Parts: sequence; structure tokens; C-alpha cells
Amino acid sequence: MVTGSCLCGTVRWQVDGSLDSMSHCHCSMCRKAHGAPFGTYTEAPSESFTWLSGMDAITSFESSPGIIRAFCGTCGSVVPEPFGKDRMVIPAGCLDGDPGVRPSSHIFAASKAPWHVIGDDLPQSDGYTNPDDGPNVDRPGPGQRQEGVLRGSCLCGDVAYEVRAPLKAVHNCHCSRCRKARAAAHATNGFTDVDGVVFVRGEDRLKSFKLPSARFFTQVFCGRCGSAMPRVDRERNFAVIPFGSLDDDPGRGSDDHIFTGSMAPWYTIADDLPQFDGRPG
Repeated sequence: MVTGSCLCGTVRWQVDGSLDSMSHCHCSMCRKAHGAPFGTYTEAPSESFTWLSGMDAITSFESSPGIIRAFCGTCGSVVPEPFGKDRMVIPAGCLDGDPGVRPSSHIFAASKAPWHVIGDDLPQSDGYTNPDDGPNVDRPGPGQRQEGVLRGSCLCGDVAYEVRAPLKAVHNCHCSRCRKARAAAHATNGFTDVDGVVFVRGEDRLKSFKLPSARFFTQVFCGRCGSAMPRVDRERNFAVIPFGSLDDDPGRGSDDHIFTGSMAPWYTIADDLPQFDGRPG
């Protein structure tokens, strides 16, 4: 049996039996939805999948014709969704424990974030591995950027922001909180000045969830599509930018991997960046 839940624990589910194939998706829509460099998904037959709680908390957004993306309306975590008549697609970042299945491919690799490097030797495809899974739908970029400004937005486009101060650090964070929050293998977060992020539209559409057991950990997301959005932390005097929400190339990737002691059992780091079991320094 495999179980999973969102960050706040409102939405919970289980799969009786084994999970099917797992893949990393690099399409721009998965990056936006998760606020991460890629989304990792696995599948299970609908008959083996059971919702345990929180179905009434689930919000859905149709990102492209026939493609429904579901998330917890309380905390913003991406949650499972039906795929066809008899399958469930499950975000691996929200799984509890070791699901027993491992990634077998990178899909939509041609759309990968320019700041992310695919370092392993898994097969790569420019769309779905199985063409019957659906059309190869992706979204174009926003066009020419302004010098000194990084643009970002949510999946539905209701919220947009600009980063107008230099990035001070970028971390790939593998802590269990980030994995649940982003429903991904890890978060990639950029850090800048507290006043370095300016919302140019849709700030009133933002929702936030502070994890009760944490001193600071808070997820900010678009209430319509669930995309992770920047968090301005005035108490600690910095702003946090989910790199998956960026529309422009920041010209740099992550500095390191942090909290690797909490890394997902199904994920393997395949680059040479420094690794820290906890917080660096």
C-alpha cells in the first residue's frame, strides 16, 4: 500500500497495490503548477486508488483543453487527478515513504528550464513517451525581457511579478516540507532583498498557508491555479522566489542541494553541486 497527502494534511489518499511508471515532466505548465524545475508523476489504476479525506478541499484548473490540474485549496499542494477513464496520475512529491517505483524517463525535455541541468542518463523525449497520452501542449515564453528585471507568473496568468533586485542565493531544497508543498522531487528557490519582488498584477489573488508545526515555513500560491508564488518574509528581511514560476532566464542555476538528508527515496542527484544534509553554514 502507498499513501500520500498534501502539505497541510487535509487531502489524503492511498493506493492498494503497486504504482506504475514514473517520469519527470519538464513542460512549462508542470514547472508553473509545481513552482519547481520539473514535476514527477506516477500512475495507478483508478480501482486501486482511494481518497481518504479532503476531497471537498480540492480545487481544479484546466491548464489546457482536457488537462485538469488539481491542488489543495488550503495549502496549494498539487494532488492526484484522473487521467482518462481508468487511471489516476499522482504527484510523487506528495507520497509518503518509498513507493517502490523509480523514474524511467524525462518527458518534454525540450521545454526544460534553461537554469536546470538534466544530469542523469535516463531516456529523454520532447513530448510524451507514449503519444496516446495526449497532445504535446506547451506554452510560449513572454518575449523580450527588460534588462535587470526577471519576470514571473502563475499558470493561469492571474498573478505576475517582477524581481528587481539581484539574486543572493539559489538552493535546491529536498526537505520534506518543500517536497510536499511543491509536490515535486525538490524545490528550487531564489533569495533576494525583501523589497526586490514587486507584484505587477493579481496580488489580491494570492493565498498563503503557514505550516502550524513550523516557525516560518509558509507556502504562497495563486488561489485560482495553485501555482507557487514568491513569498515576502519581512520578519527575516528577504523574499523567496520559486524558480519554476520564472518566465525569464535568470542566467544562473542553483548553488547547491540542501536538506539532502530528507531527499525523496526515488530521486537521485546527478550533478556536481555541493550537498548539505541540512542548512548550509
